Amino acid sequence: MERQTATRFTNCCLETIEAERARASRHEVSAQTVRMFEMRCEKHLLPFFGGMAIDAVQYPQLMRFVDELSRQKLHNATIRQLLIAVRKVLNWALVHEHIAGLPAFPKVRSESTPRGGFTPHELLELWHCAKQQSTLVRPEGGYTPSHRDRQGGLFAKDMPTPVWFRWLIAFMVNSFIRPTDLRNIQHQHVQVVRGRHTYLRLVLPESKKHTEKIITLRPAVRIYEQLLAYAHMHGHAAPDDYLFYPEVSNRKTAMMLMDVQFRRILEAAGLRQGARGQNRTLYSLRHTAITFRLLYGQGIDLLTLAKNARTSVEMIEKFYASELNPEMNVAMLQSRRQRMA
Repeated sequence: MERQTATRFTNCCLETIEAERARASRHEVSAQTVRMFEMRCEKHLLPFFGGMAIDAVQYPQLMRFVDELSRQKLHNATIRQLLIAVRKVLNWALVHEHIAGLPAFPKVRSESTPRGGFTPHELLELWHCAKQQSTLVRPEGGYTPSHRDRQGGLFAKDMPTPVWFRWLIAFMVNSFIRPTDLRNIQHQHVQVVRGRHTYLRLVLPESKKHTEKIITLRPAVRIYEQLLAYAHMHGHAAPDDYLFYPEVSNRKTAMMLMDVQFRRILEAAGLRQGARGQNRTLYSLRHTAITFRLLYGQGIDLLTLAKNARTSVEMIEKFYASELNPEMNVAMLQSRRQRMA
């Protein structure tokens, strides 16, 4: 009888979703994070645990859940994320005294594969391909999207490649920014600094709980000046205008367009896949920026690089430094300290 009146997993799951939505309204988590949690609950958690009492979810049930996900041929990284979602629901139940404690969770190993970066030669090929594609479709270089470019309210995937896309590629490689920063960066976020060193100071909106300023490499100044001149020509150089796709007010759509355009350029250049067979994305440009600093930056320390790239030393070591091999920096390994006079 007690079991029949026990709190159901479904109730706790729905309450957890509401709690996450409230957190998003307080800007503690992003709306996208909450939506991802909802999707995991709807697609996987509720179909498996929905009929159970919350206190019936123990290690054997969790292990069966993992086995079922494995039968669906989900990757271990996805299974781990789903277990995190289950833990979130159980934590909510624990706080509200529906369960006395958390069960043990199965261990699921997942190898992290770094996103494929580019070699200097590949990067040059990519840049030339972006330039060629924009020249082929639009020799005059100017373009304003119209209603004919829309499908179901979104811009069509075959929209022409913007002339500035090659600058986007070079900007990312010289600025360490994330793809989400491409969506949000406005002219008011960019400050040109000239002195002993010339660089851009990027004061960007918060991303992944990081708010630090970003200092770019010197080439980013010239690239931004080209972008700014182009923006002046087309009336998009106001402080609150976006650097990329400023004419697209829906920034999720703008991000989708950049993803589609970059994938098209990758495929045209024959560079879609990295050395380990992973599909390259816009994130690969950030990977390239950080890896190049590890390779070619004289005496740069990981903490400085991590803070400037708005990440952690652990992430640098795990996803970027792991791509290096000793022969890449053979000159540094064979260097000798100069003797004091």
